Amino acid sequence: MSGLVSTYKILKEYNLIVEYHTGILDADSFIDFKKKIALDPLFAPNLHFFVHLKKVTFSTNLQDINTYANFLADNYNIYGNRRVALITNTPNQVVFTTIFKMMQQNKSQSVEIFSTNENALEWLNNKLNKPEILSVLASLMIA
Repeated sequence: MSGLVSTYKILKEYNLIVEYHTGILDADSFIDFKKKIALDPLFAPNLHFFVHLKKVTFSTNLQDINTYANFLADNYNIYGNRRVALITNTPNQVVFTTIFKMMQQNKSQSVEIFSTNENALEWLNNKLNKPEILSVLASLMIA
């Protein structure tokens, strides 16, 4: 794995952004990706996020996590009230997402960490069409 490869799809009908990441995640590449999403014409500040990180290795430290948390705080007008589900499966992923969850200062953003897609989708909204969203995730994985 080298570098971060990130894809996403905005599902306005579900008020949701599905993200898929693979490779080595560092703060700068993740912030650049978030800026790209914010420029999408379908983007809205209150969209919820389903962030699939199971194929990522974090190449970050506490300062990087703080930099990302500050980026979100400084861009509150772009990132409004929302839920963020982080889907992980390795100790490396769990450690860094947990530190981020503890450091993030945006109280209008609720962040939870999950090991399964299904539990994450249930937490985001139990009325989501889970098979459809998982199909979107699968298509992002092969994109």
